[in-house]
Amino acid sequence: MPANAIVIVAGSNGEVTPETIVRHEAVLAAADVVICQLETPPAAVHAAPATGPLSAEWLPLIDCLIPNELEAATLTGLPVGSPEEAATAAVLRAAGARNVLVTLGPRGVQAALEGAAPVLYDAPKVQAVDTTAAGDTFIGGFAAQLAEGAGVDAAIRFAQRAAALSVTRAGAQPSIPTRAELDG
Repeated sequence: MPANAIVIVAGSNGEVTPETIVRHEAVLAAADVVICQLETPPAAVHAAPATGPLSAEWLPLIDCLIPNELEAATLTGLPVGSPEEAATAAVLRAAGARNVLVTLGPRGVQAALEGAAPVLYDAPKVQAVDTTAAGDTFIGGFAAQLAEGAGVDAAIRFAQRAAALSVTRAGAQPSIPTRAELDG
């Protein structure tokens, strides 16, 4: 399987400022879920109602922090090469993030949910073709479920099904399943 390679061209994302966020505050406040992926300038992300993981002062603002294993290692300064090591990402929860979900590809998701010990959600077994967009698909499926009122457990399981289906296809956008494919 070819290596996953991501190229980011900031384009309009690079133009988002804290002032942009203020101008659209009502829209953001009315949203069920706000996702910040840190492909916009950090100052703009920090101005949003839900923010991404750069500084410790941001962690208490985060309901669900979803790093992959490399990002979790960077954020914690700890190795995250196994589900057991991913459980150490709970330190991010202790620092303020309410829920921390470390995505581990075919090994599943290590979830340190508010008020509970870390739990490993096994990944569905599939024959992966291309992992590009698997993380985005997971987060999109997870956010969609939360916006519909699902609990975190159900949202994780739905997101895992979506991500598992996405890796069975080549490409980024073409690999992302439709809702009908996941419900059918």
